[in-house]
Amino acid sequence: MLVVLNLLVKPVWIFAIDRQVQNITGFSAYGEYFALLNLCIILNFLLDFGISSYFNREVASRSKDGIVLFSQAFNGKFLLAAIYVFVTFTVAFLSGISNYRLLFMLMLMQVGSSFLLFVRAYLTAAQHFRSDAFISVIDKFFVIVGVGALMLLPGISGGVTIQRFVIIQMAGILLAIVTGIVLLVRNVPGFVFRPFSGFNRKILWSSMPFALNVFFMTMMSRADGFLLERIHENGATEAGIYAAAYRLLDAFNMVGFLMAGFLLPYISRHWPNINRFSGILLICRHALVLGSMLVVSFVLAAPEYLTDLLYHRSDNYVSTIITIVMFSLPGLSMIHIYGTTLTATRNMNIFLRLSIVFALLNLTLNFIFIPEYGAQACGYIAVCTNTGYALA
Repeated sequence: MLVVLNLLVKPVWIFAIDRQVQNITGFSAYGEYFALLNLCIILNFLLDFGISSYFNREVASRSKDGIVLFSQAFNGKFLLAAIYVFVTFTVAFLSGISNYRLLFMLMLMQVGSSFLLFVRAYLTAAQHFRSDAFISVIDKFFVIVGVGALMLLPGISGGVTIQRFVIIQMAGILLAIVTGIVLLVRNVPGFVFRPFSGFNRKILWSSMPFALNVFFMTMMSRADGFLLERIHENGATEAGIYAAAYRLLDAFNMVGFLMAGFLLPYISRHWPNINRFSGILLICRHALVLGSMLVVSFVLAAPEYLTDLLYHRSDNYVSTIITIVMFSLPGLSMIHIYGTTLTATRNMNIFLRLSIVFALLNLTLNFIFIPEYGAQACGYIAVCTNTGYALA
């Protein structure tokens, strides 16, 4: 149900809404949005600090403890949100960013997404997969309707802008959070809403390996888009081109995210009985890797067709970037499967070490090659580091 609902809604969001917003606003304006969004996502680990992954695993294996901790952790996330806003503004100031209005809206969007992720973490850990599946598409469905109306009725609405696009996303996330909390009230007895209070330091300390791992993994996948806009001479446009390619990677990588969201509580529940989940693990691995290889083969065969179809332009450079970036997909598929397995089976130290090594390698290479080679460098570096990460 989770996969089917997301395959119905999210491709429409990615290709009919997000893609069209870039076509309407232009590669340069969208490139700035993409770069700031990546900065907000990189620092997103401060919002959650690994609590959702830790909480998901603990509730799945020991549901009573998880229910007791849920109220404390939820209220404590407001303090993490305040820290996140402060740190993000500081990094933006030091980086020379001037569009603080857009940055602030994107930060609020990430704060909302973090709370939504936490609500969903409880639902999946408690094995309420149908409720989680429903919650997972509410925000995107709202955005499809809202932004779709702006596109279809530009004379009445004034048309699509980046800021309106972000505002509608924020509203959709808020709707999903409210819906999720209503469902949670039925499953979390004694839940008390007291922002900034009751935070348990033990939770924070226990979740720290998850937080660090999320930070380094996100840095490896998102820092390139931000650095591209900041340190290349034609940064905004290059970032827009890279975003066009990354959108395709994101779309096909969605299945891996969904499988990982299912596998984490499932493996945690049945660990250490390997026989209970090894069959499912192999099915997921084979399906993801085979699917990713088919996608890469198609993109390799017809990159110009895809560029013309999606972005209404005949541009060999854009086609080249799309082709390069899509070669990251097989590696990402393996990372979803075995990274989730390492997390669920409490082998976080191994996972964290690998994340640190490949994130720092990715960051170093991007600093060296982006100024001269732009989006093309980002693509090649992403393929190399993701593939090496998966093999390790």
